[in-house]
Amino acid sequence: MQVKDRVREDDGDKQELVLTLVASADEVKEAADKFFAEIAQRDIPGFRKGKAPRAVLEQNVGGHKNAMGGVAEMLINEKAFKALDDADVIFVGEPDFNVDNDVVEGQPFTFTVSGSVVPQMKLSSYDGVSIEMPPDEATDAEVERQLKHLQDVYHSFEKIDDPDHVAEMGDVVSAAVTVTQDGNAVNGLRYATRMIELGSGSMPASFDEHLVGSKLGDTLEFDFEAKDEEGNTQFGDGQLHANVEIQEFRRKIVPEIGDELAAKVGCMDAEDMRKQMRHQINQHKEAELPGLMVQRAVDALADRLVGDVPQYYVDFIRQDVGREMMQSFEKQGTSLQEWLLNNNGKADEIKENVTQEAIRRARIDCALEALVAEKGFDVTEEDIEKELAQEDDAIASREKWEKANRMAELRKVCRHSKASRWLVQTAEVTVVDEEA
Repeated sequence: MQVKDRVREDDGDKQELVLTLVASADEVKEAADKFFAEIAQRDIPGFRKGKAPRAVLEQNVGGHKNAMGGVAEMLINEKAFKALDDADVIFVGEPDFNVDNDVVEGQPFTFTVSGSVVPQMKLSSYDGVSIEMPPDEATDAEVERQLKHLQDVYHSFEKIDDPDHVAEMGDVVSAAVTVTQDGNAVNGLRYATRMIELGSGSMPASFDEHLVGSKLGDTLEFDFEAKDEEGNTQFGDGQLHANVEIQEFRRKIVPEIGDELAAKVGCMDAEDMRKQMRHQINQHKEAELPGLMVQRAVDALADRLVGDVPQYYVDFIRQDVGREMMQSFEKQGTSLQEWLLNNNGKADEIKENVTQEAIRRARIDCALEALVAEKGFDVTEEDIEKELAQEDDAIASREKWEKANRMAELRKVCRHSKASRWLVQTAEVTVVDEEA
């Protein structure tokens, strides 16, 4: 069976592909023989299995027209999906098969199939992209930042015994905290004993500010706002009320970056600790930066996409994003409902995150398709083998792709991989210490 004609249609909302498929006369005969051989194995009164004549077999399925309909169905099920796969056709969702003419033995059988496909879009430029990347080797500043993090990991606390001590930024306050919103206690913050390092961000800044100046034994009651710098909040409108009982003050003791800290982490001395830290950062960069570069390159390409991705394709990608999210919850041993219960029912936030990720992925996919079309990246057998080599069993993996008639999807993965490599190879890279 072959794809003889293809027409792309665009009604402004959706892009569809209409294809004409033709099964040869020999394929029609093969399907008819198989169809009637299967019918012949039924229990037909007056005949042994496999011995009933064709006319009786047709009568058993409701007549000649119904029998030929069964042959058409067999041709479509056993031949059409392979033909579409061989022609690199990937539908978005299930396609529609349209059979206008009956199957006639001894003649080719023609029918059409139609369905939504990935929208063809254009880029504002097909040149290499410009991206920013962190240094590919550890800098002194990065080493020092990691050492400061190590200091924080090995910190200790010293109780402040002065009864007249007044809380200031940097103090660690032990307090019984109750936070309410509209009179209802916030989950996990009903008379909860918390260790709050003032100014560290463990609580909103407006909360910490109310504790500055407090003394041991004080009971505070105040309103505060739980919004980040961008105005986002985990709690409704972010307007909260707090009752706080000051129970204890502590001072955070951070160890010096020296031989004593080095010994705690298994290093000979401070110099050896810095050397090991640099080595670890370099190992991390070696593992992570190639993937980060691809991500930033394709994101930069997606920024060049002209216009918005049609909604039908965003909706299609959203299904994949949603499935991945549910699988993530399952791996964590929870469910979406349980997560929402434990996180103040952030259903709108979850929905928005899924939508934004779907839009991002749809834009990347369409941008890569546009680049592939412009540059003419072809897929060779070597490309497929290289892609499959990443699997534990390349041969078994290929058999699975072929059996499912999904080789077109694998070839698409290969084309996108080629496009991504081209983007990386031609990218104009500016090195920036992003944490400076």
